[in-house]
Amino acid sequence: MKTIAIFQGYFFPHVGGIERYTYNLAKEFKKKGYHTILITTKYKPDLLEHETLDYIEIFRLPIYAIFSSRYPIIKKNKEYREILCKLEKKNINSIMLNTRFQLTSLVGAKFAKKHNIPCCILEHGTSHFTVYNPILDFFGHIYEHLLTNKMKTLVSDFYGVSKACCEWLTHYHIQAKGVFYNAIDIKEEEFYVTNFKEDVDNGILDKKEYNSKITILFAGRLLQDKGILLLLEAYAILKKKYANIELKIAGEGPLEEEIRKQKEVILLGKLEHEDMMKCYKKADIFINPSYSEGMPTAILEAGLMKCAVVATPVGGTKEIISDNKNGLFCDTNVKSIVETLEKVIINKELREKLANNLNKRVKETFSWKKTANEVLETIQYKT
Repeated sequence: MKTIAIFQGYFFPHVGGIERYTYNLAKEFKKKGYHTILITTKYKPDLLEHETLDYIEIFRLPIYAIFSSRYPIIKKNKEYREILCKLEKKNINSIMLNTRFQLTSLVGAKFAKKHNIPCCILEHGTSHFTVYNPILDFFGHIYEHLLTNKMKTLVSDFYGVSKACCEWLTHYHIQAKGVFYNAIDIKEEEFYVTNFKEDVDNGILDKKEYNSKITILFAGRLLQDKGILLLLEAYAILKKKYANIELKIAGEGPLEEEIRKQKEVILLGKLEHEDMMKCYKKADIFINPSYSEGMPTAILEAGLMKCAVVATPVGGTKEIISDNKNGLFCDTNVKSIVETLEKVIINKELREKLANNLNKRVKETFSWKKTANEVLETIQYKT
């Protein structure tokens, strides 16, 4: 059995696109007889240093408490050295690094170099890492370039989860070798459609109330660069005009308290995957007003569950959505978000057309089976 090791900054219970990407990729690897080891960080004290979660054997590196929620800094102590010693005995055949600027990727790149293990880096973003402070971001960008230059001396194979991610790598004078698309589990559509029907039939979901509301859904980290503040302003304008709309926001992050102050908004908090998929199914419109994206999992999941999608044409979003065909594009300003949402609020026929077209596009192009096959056929192995 071949063993693939993946290095990345965070994993469950931290929830995000990279975490879902790794989990689903490992699931497909398992079906094909591969063992996945994940090396991540112990960003919370109560997390185990070593455990197995479903398809993945997990090792968590110790870190310093500072910046643990945004940029884990690895503590190279006794526990750290012990974990590396354990990895040396695992007969790892190939290594993948998720994102080039996390320090876990630097650890993985050096480990691969030392033990002559084939290694590749997978880019998930299309812009610089930010903490929303101009001064800190200025020095942060310099640091990111310096770290990337170091990574280039250790690893030569770079890939992206979208074509947009590959294009972003050219900013660092890196020519990507290909795309390993973010994807979804197509079989989930049938499961959640059946689940939804049962909720209606059993009275768990009020059919009359459901049919009378047009639900707009946002899902993701509650960060400024996700466009959440623009969405709140836009919704306040729309709510004055359309009494039959509601806005649900799923996720957690720094802006959570600010969102709680909005009385007209339903804050769902952090949801488990199953509950999130149910939300997509119950929603009419999914909105993603982000300033930057790699390959947005939320849009793929919303498409699978037949939501009409309104989104900004950033990053990999443009590789999923064709404007006016299977979704609508808006700009990163309140006026554009209001005008674009209004088109699908007032036109049920348009909502259904966009949703059905997107559902077809997602199922044809973005499956985990397809992505896993491409990864396994492309990456190099140590024999």
